Amino acid sequence: MEREGLTMEVAVFSDIHNNYEAFKACFSYCTGRGIDRYLLLGDYVSDCPEPEKTMELVYILRDYFRSKFIRGNREDYFLNYRDRGATGWQNGSASGTLLYTWEHLTDRDLYFFEKLPITDVWEEPGYPAITLCHGAPDQSNGVLLKGRRNTRRVLSGIRTSVFLHGHHHEQEAYRYRDINCINPGSIGVPWNEGGKAQFAILKSDGGEWIEELVQLDYDREAEYRAFAESGLMERAPAWAALVMHTLRTGVDMTETVMLRATQLCREDRGEVVWPDIPEKYWAQALLENRIDLQGRDI
Repeated sequence: MEREGLTMEVAVFSDIHNNYEAFKACFSYCTGRGIDRYLLLGDYVSDCPEPEKTMELVYILRDYFRSKFIRGNREDYFLNYRDRGATGWQNGSASGTLLYTWEHLTDRDLYFFEKLPITDVWEEPGYPAITLCHGAPDQSNGVLLKGRRNTRRVLSGIRTSVFLHGHHHEQEAYRYRDINCINPGSIGVPWNEGGKAQFAILKSDGGEWIEELVQLDYDREAEYRAFAESGLMERAPAWAALVMHTLRTGVDMTETVMLRATQLCREDRGEVVWPDIPEKYWAQALLENRIDLQGRDI
């Protein structure tokens, strides 16, 4: 349903999660189309390796393009960790990826996160305004799904014709009354579409915004090598395997395996003290779900 004469394109990126190879590919695709406006919905870091490379590309978008940034729940994780004295995380599958990312963040990164809003409105003269957030307008970890009661409640308070949100890594576009709601999907740890990176492009000639939902393949082998070379697979073996499994397949098994590892720990030890869940329970949970340490199906 595209109209002739569309004059502006805006790229919408969300949930990059340190996946530099996917981020780079999506950015290159957009610059190849001449796009110079970007809306980024948060969760820039954690889960994958190379936060330094990811943040440098974030700063390029900030400094050389017309971009707006939102804070995600992962950025809140690191700000809260700093504020409580940087204690509580340890190597291991429960929190090793968070500790790894924390050790590679700089004061510059934390200052950048701190200044980001959790919701904002993007306005360009001559075009309809757009509301954007990460999870929900009032909380970075809110989950908004099509048709849910809490989603309808949130949308009843939106005053723009387009509403963008991420956090839930499932790409979709839907309407609520006169609001066009878009989850661009995840660039870094995408669900579905065989693990292809996902984002959205909004197009307009000054009238309504028309969305294009994009699924893009990228150099996944380079990203797997980064997992191995960074040491992340040793610091958080099962969690790294689960992330790589999602990259390979588009199927997210993290909650299933995490809950099973927690259950095994409780059954054996009588209690669970997060994040002290021994790796043997994570390994058993992976095996039961037929996933190896490279994130491949067994």
